[in-house]
Amino acid sequence: MATSQRFVGRSGRGGFVGVGGRSPAVERRARRVAPPSAPTTPGGSATFQTKPNPAGSLRNETRSRRAARPCALRSDEDYRRAVRASWRRLILWRARRSAAQDEQEQVVVEKVAVCGGGAFGTALATVLARKYGEAAVTVLVRDAEVARSISEDHVNPRVGWTLPGNVRGTTSPADALEGCDLIVWAIPVQASTSFVEKVKDHVPPRVPVVSVSKGLEVTSCRTMHEVLERALGEDQPLVALSGPSFAKEVMEGLPTNLVAASEDERHARFVQQVFASPTLRVNVTRDVMGVEIGGALKNVVAIAAGIVDGLGLGNNALSALVAQGTAEIRWLAVRMGAEASTITGIAGVGDIMLTSFVNLSRNRTVGVRLGKGESLDEILSSMTQVAEGVKTAQVVIALAKKYNLVLPVLTAVAQVVDGQIDAKEAVDTVMTFPQIDDVDRGYDFYKEGEPTAASPSSSCEPSNELSGV
Repeated sequence: MATSQRFVGRSGRGGFVGVGGRSPAVERRARRVAPPSAPTTPGGSATFQTKPNPAGSLRNETRSRRAARPCALRSDEDYRRAVRASWRRLILWRARRSAAQDEQEQVVVEKVAVCGGGAFGTALATVLARKYGEAAVTVLVRDAEVARSISEDHVNPRVGWTLPGNVRGTTSPADALEGCDLIVWAIPVQASTSFVEKVKDHVPPRVPVVSVSKGLEVTSCRTMHEVLERALGEDQPLVALSGPSFAKEVMEGLPTNLVAASEDERHARFVQQVFASPTLRVNVTRDVMGVEIGGALKNVVAIAAGIVDGLGLGNNALSALVAQGTAEIRWLAVRMGAEASTITGIAGVGDIMLTSFVNLSRNRTVGVRLGKGESLDEILSSMTQVAEGVKTAQVVIALAKKYNLVLPVLTAVAQVVDGQIDAKEAVDTVMTFPQIDDVDRGYDFYKEGEPTAASPSSSCEPSNELSGV
């Protein structure tokens, strides 16, 4: 007894794909040539009859498949023509894919300049030196002894890490920057304006400048993108590279995910190709504001998280505070023109979680020591690396006032850093704040006559005034 069997395959553009597959055009022809008495499927197409396939016979299996061909392919020549067309499309697709992969692999990097000899700048210099073994990676530092140690001993004495042989140090901007293919900007935010003014004449035009500094300039409330664009001009390609990344783990080659953000996606794609490796994944976005605000304000939340730990208030309080702080970052970022999805992604929540819950964070360490009663001056004088969150916190109140927002957690940290209240008072202030349904309902805190992101209510000048509390 014959069995009814319908062979269904994926249809490609313009014809038959695979044995038994039918494109829409072939389907229509099959219905036209099928006899009136031919049984049909519920969809209306003809159902083709085949004999059961005898087990163990390749020849009979082939014959069964031929018998099951759509009526439109009535000859072996039609069948062969369709198969050839399918292979041609497949080969063209593979060629295009191979060309795209070759283009990605053919990024030429012969000279890289890393401005700043801190932990993260050193880590990225190492990553690039390992990936491009023939490239010259130059670290621009201020201290001549540090430069000598990097070049001759292949050790950065500031962090104690051993560097690849193709990494060298210098104190000369011309030596580091002229003729380079890429610039990595790892200068602390508060020192960036003065430093970029000294080196801008040596920055080659149209060479991407990749900023990995996280923070806001305290004197102007500007992001790093705005600081660099103001000094180097709008034509200079600028990319912000941020995400959950401790320099030590990047240096050790542990898996890391970053986000490259540029208003011109081509520049972000270039940076993605330059840095991507089996242990370093780089996503791409055009939301520069979201990436920079997330990277800057997560340091303030990390200080708050450290304060909670230093006071011994437990994990419940810690989780609630970080969630509230994350929501406040999102409220402010959206007001400043960012996309909310950026704050809930790798460059936002990912970075906040890492910095708030892991003891390797310098900003979290500052908060822990504040919670235990140490003074801020004592803490900062004992640190060899910069905790950007301390300065960034001073900008929060000005931004809250500018964008007409109430930011309880971020503002409380700003008050602690400014010496207005101590750590215990900051927690009490946050806990006694008016109740809301959920942190996502924070927009209820907007004042009357709320401004838009394009029309802030006041200039951004640092202030000690607590906005809206």
